[in-house]
Amino acid sequence: MKKIKFNWLVFLSFLIVFSSICVPVSNAATYDYVNVTRSVNPTSITVNDEAEVVLDIIGTPPVNVIKPNDVILVIDKSGSMSTENKMASAKDAAKGFIDLMDLNVHRVGVVDYSSQNNIGLFPLGTDVDAAKNYISGINANGGTGTGAAIDKAMTELVNVREDAQPVIVLLTDGDATEPQGNAYAYALQKANEAKEKGIVFYTIALLNTNDNPDTSGPNILLKDMATTSNHHHFVLGSKGLAEIYAAIVKEIGVASAYDLRVVDIVAPEFEVVPGSYDNNIPKPVVNGNTLTWSFNELKDKNLKFTYKVRPVDKSKNGKFNVSTINSVISYKDFAGASRSKSIPNSLLQVMLPAPIITAIDPNVGSPTGGEIIKIQGENFVNGAKVLFGSTSVNVSFIDANNLEVIVPSGKQGPVIVTVTNPDKQSATGIYTYQADPIVSSISPNIGPFVGGNTVTIQGNYFMKGIQVIFGDKPSQVTMNTSETYLKVIAPPADNSGPVDVKFVNPDGTQLTIPSGYTYEDEIVPKLEITAISPNKGLLTGGEGVYISGKLISPEVNVFFGEQEASVVTYYNDTQIKVIAPPTSNPGVVDIKIVNPDGQSAVLTQGYTYEEPPRLSPPTITSITPSEGLLTGGNNVYINGANFATGSKVFFGAKEATVTLNTSGKTLKVTVPEGDDNGVVDVKVVLPDGQETISPSAYTYFTPLPEPITFTSISPNTGSILGGNVVYIQGSNFKSGMTIDFNGVRGKVNSITSSTNASVTVPASTVVGVVDVVLTNRDGGTITLPQGYTYQPVQPKINNLTPNKVINNKGGTVYVSGEYFERTMTLTVGGVNVPISSFTNDKSFSFFAPVLAIVGEAPVVLNFTNGQTASATLIYEAPALAPAPVITSLTSSSGNAGGGETVYIYAKNLTKGMTVYFGNAQANITGTYTGSLKVTVPPGISGETVQVQLINNEGTGSNTVGYTYK
Repeated sequence: MKKIKFNWLVFLSFLIVFSSICVPVSNAATYDYVNVTRSVNPTSITVNDEAEVVLDIIGTPPVNVIKPNDVILVIDKSGSMSTENKMASAKDAAKGFIDLMDLNVHRVGVVDYSSQNNIGLFPLGTDVDAAKNYISGINANGGTGTGAAIDKAMTELVNVREDAQPVIVLLTDGDATEPQGNAYAYALQKANEAKEKGIVFYTIALLNTNDNPDTSGPNILLKDMATTSNHHHFVLGSKGLAEIYAAIVKEIGVASAYDLRVVDIVAPEFEVVPGSYDNNIPKPVVNGNTLTWSFNELKDKNLKFTYKVRPVDKSKNGKFNVSTINSVISYKDFAGASRSKSIPNSLLQVMLPAPIITAIDPNVGSPTGGEIIKIQGENFVNGAKVLFGSTSVNVSFIDANNLEVIVPSGKQGPVIVTVTNPDKQSATGIYTYQADPIVSSISPNIGPFVGGNTVTIQGNYFMKGIQVIFGDKPSQVTMNTSETYLKVIAPPADNSGPVDVKFVNPDGTQLTIPSGYTYEDEIVPKLEITAISPNKGLLTGGEGVYISGKLISPEVNVFFGEQEASVVTYYNDTQIKVIAPPTSNPGVVDIKIVNPDGQSAVLTQGYTYEEPPRLSPPTITSITPSEGLLTGGNNVYINGANFATGSKVFFGAKEATVTLNTSGKTLKVTVPEGDDNGVVDVKVVLPDGQETISPSAYTYFTPLPEPITFTSISPNTGSILGGNVVYIQGSNFKSGMTIDFNGVRGKVNSITSSTNASVTVPASTVVGVVDVVLTNRDGGTITLPQGYTYQPVQPKINNLTPNKVINNKGGTVYVSGEYFERTMTLTVGGVNVPISSFTNDKSFSFFAPVLAIVGEAPVVLNFTNGQTASATLIYEAPALAPAPVITSLTSSSGNAGGGETVYIYAKNLTKGMTVYFGNAQANITGTYTGSLKVTVPPGISGETVQVQLINNEGTGSNTVGYTYK
């Protein structure tokens, strides 16, 4: 190819004049159009593992700079192109490519090929119609001589303009078949020759509809032939072919950098894993720890190079740089100036393998310790530490699989043995301290037949959960806090005499003390009286007496001397209550109890009958007042002496009610109703029968009623529940006056004057107006017709708890208020709702229904009498779930054909999640706490799409990039 020094100033002037493209005039770019980053995954490995290194090279083309390109479209016209309409699609797409090209800047030519001897050429030029007419005349027939076609294109590109970039865009649908035997290698050789001559090489694999791009021979070949992975494309059954050509047109003349060379030198702590870089396009040249990629052009896409490294020294751990400081990327910018930049480094944590304990030999020993044992396993390191529980021991390092230690003293039972390498990684195993129990004393070593007594045992090696067995019966262990001390409750015996005492630890260790405990002879209980209270009373009997004892039957018979007592209360077999029977003779008697089975018990001289003391005779000195109404009911004070407690008072033959006895000197009584007007005797009778009479001491009389008036009630209305205070007016109101509302007695609170009184209204069973009647004690009465109106109670709702619910969930609401009824009905937002639980007339609950509203909903109670009560319940929309947040993907790249499994780790996951890779929805195959398992949908090779989660409320997450290879 002819090389002529290129004058950028002339070229830029040409562009400004003829293409209206503004390009700054300079000898070299001042802006860095290439960005390179490095990542390593995982960031921490063991010395036996591998890590993947990823170099992301992203170009940013300069604005308004278009470099002229001379482009050869190489179009396969082999016989296979006649299937699935491939030839027609290829021709249409190629003509569309030419229509989109700016031929004021670029030139285009066509090489159409089948067999090696059937290759056509339309030379480079700018005649759109001529080029399209040529393409229209291409017909499918023959084999596939891809290498010869590339050679033809290179020959034409010898005529490339001095200022232009040579480009080949190769489209083929099948395997290279000519020359026979090495068609693939020949095609790849010619592609490499073209790239070495500075030609940018695009490839398009036109696959069959059902081909697998990952295994397709043509697709794999064309990927290797392309300048970079971003310069390769494929379509299935021609679908999308025109779009690929259009995308390539947009890239023609636009590049971030040219003649790129990436040299990545792996640090000496690592080595490159052979073959781990084979999927790169282009593949690197690998020399020891140096990987070199060379390619003609970098577009504005992310070019990803990957390879794997592994540690060299399997005994060295630490955090190391993956590459050296000499790793560099060099290139030429659009002005032709040479530039270079260092490739950023990444740290990789290298750890030794974690230790593994496979055996502890022996793994059982005495709590006293001192035994040498061997810890067997893997990955032990000199300097490893060993703990028995929290106790550190000296360690003898034998090799990576064996350690020796001296067991420290410990507590009976298992202990965790921990081996920790110097890098803090550790492994655990179990060692068991084991010893049979030792008993030094059992106190007491003798006890009752029924057991139940506490026995203290001292010794050693008593484990938590130890069993102590007396004979064949387990005891209750009440204290087991020490290896040397136990307390147990002795179980009952089957037979008296000595029994073995056996101690069994949870680990199976045990000890038997022959005849270690002795049971005393059995004590047989019998009927018994232990106490009498009180133990004395009057000859008249009637005293309540409590008898305590043992084995008392509910059908027991009780005798005071020869007199049988009545049993009034049976508490249990140790206590009863009886009524002492009367007797005629004072003195002491035996108390005897007899069970139905004939058993009896006697408490000799258990009860004493005493003569009552003689009361002093009563006297009456005065009666005040000495007269009263024939109806009785008034209070009278009787003054005198020796009025004993329990004294009775008679007015004539009728007994009065004694309401007060003051020091035996004054009796306050309520006078009984008399039989006739006139005088009667007043008599006081003591409990012992002594009495005194005041002859003709009280006079009954019947007065004529005085007129009474009743003019008003204020207020004159109230609830049927009553209880409210009203004020009445009239005349001749007297003490003792009564008031009735429709026959129901109210309460006269006070009579402030003969014309005013306050009254508490009684409750009513009727609603409406009623008559009110006043009556004086002298019989005077007056009625106020329809004087008072009873009103029905007004039910009301005081509170709703809660007063807010979520509209799509509803929920239980508790209602408090007044005068609720079981027969009432309920609506919420106009919807009939059953009452869930009716507690009382002040409280009930219901379940708020699901309503499609946000805001206030009326809660209305309807009563059978037509009354209503209402409140407001707030319906709120459910709070939106927090947006999902993607934290990481297990893989950030995969094959363009999709189908790979990727785990997405994220926060705020909900049911009904959807996952998108770009615009394609992925299939979720597993849902876990904090992660989703998805199958990646197909994509376009070289394209980076954004992965996003959408929850069931339509809220989207952040996005994470995923690149199709």
